[in-house]
This record gives sequence, structure tokens and C-alpha cells, in this order.
Amino acid sequence: MEALHINGTITTPEVDLNSDTGVMEIKGVSRPEDVLSFYRPVFDWIAEYVKKPAPKTLLNFRLKYHNSASAKIVCRIMNMFGQLSKDTGSVQINWYYNEADEDILEAGEDYKTLIDIPFEIIKV
Repeated sequence: MEALHINGTITTPEVDLNSDTGVMEIKGVSRPEDVLSFYRPVFDWIAEYVKKPAPKTLLNFRLKYHNSASAKIVCRIMNMFGQLSKDTGSVQINWYYNEADEDILEAGEDYKTLIDIPFEIIKV
């Protein structure tokens, strides 16, 4: 399975999904005009990945900002790994935030309560 890389812009995040290493990262700003169109390739890639995952899967979220539509997408992405986590116990989510950014910290805390996957909130 090929890696998926999407370059970030001022309104869309950089996305790096690597099936060989099992490391996935979404970073930057997420407020695309058409959130479903932007994230459709990500959903498709993840749907294939979970069929034959790496031994360990690591999801790194390094968002500086995400709007409410993107928040729903982030939750959906995390949920796509829920069954894999239950089946293998090999999924870890890392939520990075700048210590001055209380909004991103609070978002991470909210996701952590909603997701049944090991979840670390990491100050940078």
C-alpha cells in the first residue's frame, strides 16, 4: 500500500499516512471549504489500511487550528481506528498542543473522553 501525502495550505493540513511504518500525522490548520472532499482520500486510505495494518499504529495530531466541521472529521478518523484498537491493542493517538493554546488542549481533552483508544496529550 502506498503512503498518502497531502501538502498543507493556509486552510488545509499537511497529511502524511505511511502504511509501512504505521505512523500517521495530520498537522497545521484544518478549515477547508469542502471538508468532505478534502478528507475523502484520507478516509479511503484508512479504510484500506485497517484491513492490513502495521504491527503498531501511531496517530499524531499536530493541529494549530481546526474548525467545527474539521473537528467532526478528526473524530471520524479516530473512530475509524477504534475496531483495530480493540482487535489488536496496537493503536496510539498523540495529540500535540502548544502550551499557550488552550483551545487545542481542550479539544484534545474532549477527544480523549470520546475515543476508546490509548490517547496522550503532549505539550510542546
